Parts: sequence; C-alpha cells; structure tokens
Amino acid sequence: MIHFESAGHLFNFRVAGLLFHEDRVLIHRTLHDDFYAFPGGRVEAGEDTATTVVREFQEELGIDVEVVRLLWVDESFFTHDGHDYHELGFYYLLKTREEAAVPTADLFYGTEPGPDGKPYLEFRWVAIDKVQDEVLYPLFAKDRLGDLPTTVEHVVEREGT
Repeated sequence: MIHFESAGHLFNFRVAGLLFHEDRVLIHRTLHDDFYAFPGGRVEAGEDTATTVVREFQEELGIDVEVVRLLWVDESFFTHDGHDYHELGFYYLLKTREEAAVPTADLFYGTEPGPDGKPYLEFRWVAIDKVQDEVLYPLFAKDRLGDLPTTVEHVVEREGT
C-alpha cells in the first residue's frame, strides 16, 4: 500500500467509491473511529486507482462493483491520531454487478477480518438528505451528493479552513 512518512507528514494514497441504493449512499468506519468515510482503501504500488476501488469492495464487502466514472481528485491535509496527513484521494461513482449481492440493511459489518480475526468495518446506508447529520469525510462531498459533477473535479481541502 502507498502510505509513508515524509517531512513530518504521513502521505496516504487512497481511493473510495460512492455506491447508491435508492436515495441512500453507503458509508463506513473502522469500529475505533468516531467518523465515517466512503468505502475504499489504499492503492498498492503498481495498481491503478480504478482497480483498487474494485478490489477494496470485493475484500471489504464481498461484492463486485464496476466503475461508472471518476468524480473527484482530492488533496486533503488533516490531523488524525496525532499525525499530520497529506492524503491524495480518488473518488469514483460505482454500480454493482449484481443488485441482490449488496446488503441493504441500514447497518452491517464487512467481510474482511481485522487483526483479531473479527469484523472491524461498520457499513451504513444513509439517506442523502441526512448526510449532513453525519461526521463524514471528506467534508466537501457532503454538499455534493445530490448533484454529482459531470466532469472530474479537483478539490484541495485543508482541515480548519
């Protein structure tokens, strides 16, 4: 995975997918975090970002997804767990290959085990009109879920600004 320390920052190369079902969007968090993000993960060296997001959904949820299109490229600067991060994120609009394969319960757990062998990812479907009530990152996306861009947007987001 592409994640390293440089000049006092942790650099993270991450991809995420926006998957919609009816009027809801899928979000997730690790069980020790108090915030949500869109499902995805870190890019592996030599792996393109579209392949990464498909792989991550298969690993974390056991479902096959297809990339519809790239929505955003985001450069985020934030602090988490006492570390300053510089994160490069690619956010894709996805669709499933088999609708029946996607869990539709409001809350469920991923299939990928954590270090202790137990599920560690919590997934939730949240109504688009209720997303503002969630602690969800990246912040800019909360305002844009109801009106997705038609072309790729580049966003720079700095914590606190």
